[in-house]
Amino acid sequence: MTISAIEKNKLDNIDLQQIEYFSDLIMSEKDIVIIEPNNSIAITARKHLSNLGFENIYVCKEVKEGIKIFSHFIVNDTNVPIIIDNGSSKNIKNAIKEILEIHPRANIIITTTKEKTDPKILKLFDIGISSVIHKPFIFEDFKKFFSKENETVEEIKEIKKNDKVREDIKEITVEKDFESLLALHSQITHNKFKDIYKLDQLEIEKSIGEAIASRRMVLEKEIFEAACNKCNSTNITYTSGCPRCNESNFEQKNLIEHYSCGEVYTKETDYNTCPKCHKDIGAVGTDYRDLKEHYICNSCNDRFPMPLHRFICLDCNNIFNVNLSSWKKSNLYKILK
Repeated sequence: MTISAIEKNKLDNIDLQQIEYFSDLIMSEKDIVIIEPNNSIAITARKHLSNLGFENIYVCKEVKEGIKIFSHFIVNDTNVPIIIDNGSSKNIKNAIKEILEIHPRANIIITTTKEKTDPKILKLFDIGISSVIHKPFIFEDFKKFFSKENETVEEIKEIKKNDKVREDIKEITVEKDFESLLALHSQITHNKFKDIYKLDQLEIEKSIGEAIASRRMVLEKEIFEAACNKCNSTNITYTSGCPRCNESNFEQKNLIEHYSCGEVYTKETDYNTCPKCHKDIGAVGTDYRDLKEHYICNSCNDRFPMPLHRFICLDCNNIFNVNLSSWKKSNLYKILK
């Protein structure tokens, strides 16, 4: 003798029945289907639903099984709520659409750790779910939903309305930021535009495209530019310091190196007499050499041909040497005044 999908579900969930009493009453108006692959979470959900008065609570691990049981109720003109874990299917959207094909007004509740304002969850509302219940489960969330089933749909409408207002404000802000960019820069790269003004790819392409079309900006060339080795941002600046003490208290000078005594000193007005040996420095190239554009540190008195350059990321405050930087390809744009 074959058994129905509902009876099979009861037998398959014998492990849950051993932990907690599972009602064997016939189908009534107080039926509900749960699709939850985790046993402990399913037990918590069934306990809360039982306290709310549900008598026949059908727990399924697989979406396919849950939809099959749900369809049995529809045959008998009974529209029961169906609770689905957001991670129970690789394509939750298709599962929701399949349920709505069985009954266009199906009461579908998604359980998730995401906020109801999450873009992925908002898309599920667009398809036709009724509400979300957050994990970890608490009784008050179940009580709130089943006492005010239609409230969440109205809340989502209000959220979307507010999101539209925020998007309009954001668009105005982007336009203002772009105008500031045109006023403050003579040239800028695609990467810096994105990293400094925190815009997404579509916003950047739209703004740059409009600026090029109106001849306010032209593409100069493609370049490579340094980026932070920690967060990959090109919103960086650099600092220079003494290679010995790292202090930035240095100045550029022309120096003299006297070969006979090894003294290195600045090429001042009276530089022909060595301050160390007090002798005439002699002929350039034979007795001394002229070191042009060298640097003297006023903190440790070190002399060096080039300061030590380091980058500072303005996004994450990371400080790193030039040889550690990442390199990113980018378009360089010239801003036309």
